[in-house]
Amino acid sequence: MHLKDAPTGRAAAVSELSDDVGRFHWDIVADTWWWSNALYVLYGYEPYSVEPDLERFLQHKHPADMARIDSVFARSLSQGGPFSCYHRIIDARGAQRTVVVVGAGDRDVDDTRTVAIHGFMVDVTASDREATRTALEAVLRTRAGIEQVKGALMLVHGLDADAAFDILRGHSQAYNRKLSALVADMLVAFRQRSGSDSITPSQLDQMLWDAAHPTEHYRTTRRSASPA
Repeated sequence: MHLKDAPTGRAAAVSELSDDVGRFHWDIVADTWWWSNALYVLYGYEPYSVEPDLERFLQHKHPADMARIDSVFARSLSQGGPFSCYHRIIDARGAQRTVVVVGAGDRDVDDTRTVAIHGFMVDVTASDREATRTALEAVLRTRAGIEQVKGALMLVHGLDADAAFDILRGHSQAYNRKLSALVADMLVAFRQRSGSDSITPSQLDQMLWDAAHPTEHYRTTRRSASPA
């Protein structure tokens, strides 16, 4: 089923930011998919030339990265909440691309199951990583901040340094948040957890989500802190 109109809800609240950012929405209950034009193009298709579904979403994933992808999506299906995944795809023309997928799983009102998964796919194949890194480091006080955030991503998600940097860059592009601001908020979150137990993948993805959505996180924090 082709859904040419963008889905309602949080997935529709953010407009497409560039040709490298594709959006998707999977209504698990109805088993219907929606892809933005940019996502078709990212997979090597003309918009609406093929039917989007779970099988097609997965068939272009690089075989060597399937274990990581399965783990992330299994967690999203079982727990909901924010997620992120760095991996490679092979598009319909046989070209390999490196992408970052960021998004969230929505739970039902009773929090018994995940009813929808939505998010963004960001193409990070382009060779502008070093230019982006240089621009970021110019506005950060020291390299220590970004190295700390990258280190957490490397440790928790099992990534190398470049993949960890691309996860940050993917969140920045997908949610239109300056990379320097994203890193700064992550450092605040790390300080608030000082002395806590080690961070789980779910907790780190939630911290990334909050850093990418500071206004929403502030409202949620204020509500939870308000007296009954």
